[in-house]
Amino acid sequence: LDGLPVHRRAAAGLRRTFQQDRVPPGLTVAGFLRFSAHRRVSAAELAEMAGFLNLGALNRHVSELDVGSRRLLEVAGALLSRPKVIILDEPAAGLAHAESMELAERLTEVPERFGASVLLIEHDLEMVRRACAEVVVLDFGEVIAAGPPATTLARPEVARAYLGDEVALA
Repeated sequence: LDGLPVHRRAAAGLRRTFQQDRVPPGLTVAGFLRFSAHRRVSAAELAEMAGFLNLGALNRHVSELDVGSRRLLEVAGALLSRPKVIILDEPAAGLAHAESMELAERLTEVPERFGASVLLIEHDLEMVRRACAEVVVLDFGEVIAAGPPATTLARPEVARAYLGDEVALA
């Protein structure tokens, strides 16, 4: 995918969310989901996705949603496009702890339920532990650890990179 224009990456089945909120406030929840899907979606699909990510009423305007709900809406829109791979950049930003843990649980269901692989870019280590089967830790663009969350996040070099000392993250 390296070097391909955005539309070719999308055609290959890649979708992503961004660290900053990119949801237009003038749309309804349903309108944003239909727009994001880049295909026709049924009312049943919209309702299923709204329930899956606890989005609330489909007729609400995006401008009425809090930051965390808009983040979930972006994830839902990306999933409705039926990607092969979805890259989520800090999807827990703006979510309360309980909401972050709920999103982590939902993300574990995505491969089986939607047929998409999830690449999660996240600094909420509790969410990472709950959502991920494998973790790759980067420090200034270099891989410093990889493997199952429990062992990878407990490594001293990971603690140094994220905390600046030798305290274990486990």
